Amino acid sequence: MELRARFRPHPRGFGFLTVVGADGRTPAPAEAVGADGEPARIGRAFVPPPLARTLLADDLVTAVVDPTEERPACEQATVVARPRRLVAGVVERRRGALVLLAERSVAAGPIALSDPLAARLDGAVGEVAVVLVDAAASTPRGSALIAGPVPASTPEAVRASAVGAVLGGAPPSLAEPGPEAVGLDAAAAETAHLRVAGQLAAGSAQVASGLDRRGPVPGAALAAVDRRAEPCLTVDGFDSRDLDDAIAASWSGAADAPVRVAVHVTDVAVDVGLGSAADLHARTMGATAYLGAASAPMLGEDLSAAAGSLGAGQERRVLSARFDVAPDGSVAAVDLEPALIRSRARLSYSAVESWLAGDATQLRAQARTQGEPVLGVLRAAQEAARRLAAAREARASLEALFESAALAPAVVDGALVAVAAEPHARAHHLIEQLMVAANEAVGLWLTERDAPALFRTHPGLDGEHRRRLVAAARRAGVDLPDLDGDPEALTGALLGAVGRLDAGAGGEGLPGPAGTGERDVLDPADAGGRDLLDPADAGGRDLLVAAAASSSARARYRSWPGPHRGLAAQAYCHFTSPLRRYADLVVHRQVRALLAGETPPYGTAELDALATWLDARTGPLGRLEAVERAELWTLLLERGAVDGPETAVITEVRPAGLRVRVPRLGLGGFLPAGALGGEGAALSAVDHGLASADERWQVGRRVAVRYGGLDEQGRVDWALVEDR
Repeated sequence: MELRARFRPHPRGFGFLTVVGADGRTPAPAEAVGADGEPARIGRAFVPPPLARTLLADDLVTAVVDPTEERPACEQATVVARPRRLVAGVVERRRGALVLLAERSVAAGPIALSDPLAARLDGAVGEVAVVLVDAAASTPRGSALIAGPVPASTPEAVRASAVGAVLGGAPPSLAEPGPEAVGLDAAAAETAHLRVAGQLAAGSAQVASGLDRRGPVPGAALAAVDRRAEPCLTVDGFDSRDLDDAIAASWSGAADAPVRVAVHVTDVAVDVGLGSAADLHARTMGATAYLGAASAPMLGEDLSAAAGSLGAGQERRVLSARFDVAPDGSVAAVDLEPALIRSRARLSYSAVESWLAGDATQLRAQARTQGEPVLGVLRAAQEAARRLAAAREARASLEALFESAALAPAVVDGALVAVAAEPHARAHHLIEQLMVAANEAVGLWLTERDAPALFRTHPGLDGEHRRRLVAAARRAGVDLPDLDGDPEALTGALLGAVGRLDAGAGGEGLPGPAGTGERDVLDPADAGGRDLLDPADAGGRDLLVAAAASSSARARYRSWPGPHRGLAAQAYCHFTSPLRRYADLVVHRQVRALLAGETPPYGTAELDALATWLDARTGPLGRLEAVERAELWTLLLERGAVDGPETAVITEVRPAGLRVRVPRLGLGGFLPAGALGGEGAALSAVDHGLASADERWQVGRRVAVRYGGLDEQGRVDWALVEDR
């Protein structure tokens, strides 16, 4: 029978087809008659290596499949549509001709190069290049050089490879619900995406600069409240240019008095008109893309790093969230207003961190003549953040289950090095508490007015993992009812179970949010791997937390309010970063219209489409950062830059070995079964991969590992250091 399907290669050289519907995106299993004559559904088909090598990831094909086979295989495939995409790979010479060897997740075989492209890449054998694939060719063929060539095993090659693998395979045409559903021209969106991806692969993306911003502005007649006399300040890294928020805070100093907080956010909804070229570009991208040494601003730098940036001493229009933080950490008296401010100082996180440690030297130098008012704001902000953190901890958020990485790869002065992942954690945490409170305050303000907007929701744990979590709780010795996949109820039950385990061990409940320093699981100065748990001491809490941490659901946008269990918030909006996220710009427009008494520019149907679109568009940007970070870590590990053993947490037991995560590095990997010191080269996994049959290995257990090299697919393998 003939099917319409999308192709996805497998790293081992074959591939699979996913049967799709008429839109070419949505999976839609086909009805067929099976080998036994009974009705059958075909949703997936195997593609053998010879045929897989003629296709490219995401090709839309018409496939011929025999439905009577127990495991349907594709016998013939004809390309119906191939998205224009960028592919990164290593230039090689095969049989006298230049080809591109792309990642196996993109292409199962070498990609031929057109004659002009081959001439341009002559002499670049062994180097990494990013090429545009000819969408009209019957088999994959590179037609134009987009970025490179650059030497392999360099940060530049990693960036190019990551962009090609992630953004190259995420064109707007494959996003749900499709560009047309959110008011975008499909061809223009595709072109904009390709230009951003190509420039980002080359190290700089300025596509959005200079775009026309003229268009209707919600609440255009709103008068700004003059807050220029009210002290406020900006805190960010000195390398940041898109400063989109500033804070003001005041407090009498009395323990029972509220702290009055104002979070001022740049009002770019005034600058970027609805339907303008700048607006359409930002909607296409969904957010700013950030990589180690390059970024692609959603809005041009002429706005994000200049007119819309809240630098010190500059008069700026803002949209402000004002609220009181009570002694118990609750937020009240929420008010939103357009305002005019002038930041008294731009402080670095380093200066704030030093001040928190008792040294105000940096802070006074950066505040210059504004030292006293700046100190007043910071003292009040510190008290507000302390109250907010205590209230959030009491609400037991999922955030408490995650360990923050201590180290991260970075390119400093052109050199790849390992640096502190969050060098000024206390200062970051102070500002983060205020930003989260502002986002939650705006969510509650909109909810009280029954106003449609883009709300950020998080159900907590993925209900599809409930059986594994119930089994983990049973092994941990606590009761966790099978709640029929209700993620919110499951999350609450699991957090309660972890709390009972903590209390039973003499603890005080769940730890504080990652990065607060309230529960230092791993000392960043420690090389790791020295405090191993015996199998008998692996601990039910460690098992349950590890199982939960790998079962978290994805946060999503919705047009209606709902709980964000990851942050323990009842209603939450992205509001504080309109220069970096399109969702925040949408929320600003809705708020401005409501303040002006106008009908909001976006109705529920438009917001529903935008919510799905932005989830689909911003997801690859997050994956891009993660892929680049993992590949940079691989380079550092290959060079021996991270010395000594590391502590790894087992996250899954498989027949082939153990999936692990190294918390200090924020990096995953694999411990092959053959290297575990037991008999045979395979494990017997039980309880949904929570343990091995002999109970020697269990999820949540910590073991000492060293870097063991890369497997044949370029993934990190770890080697066991000791086992006791």
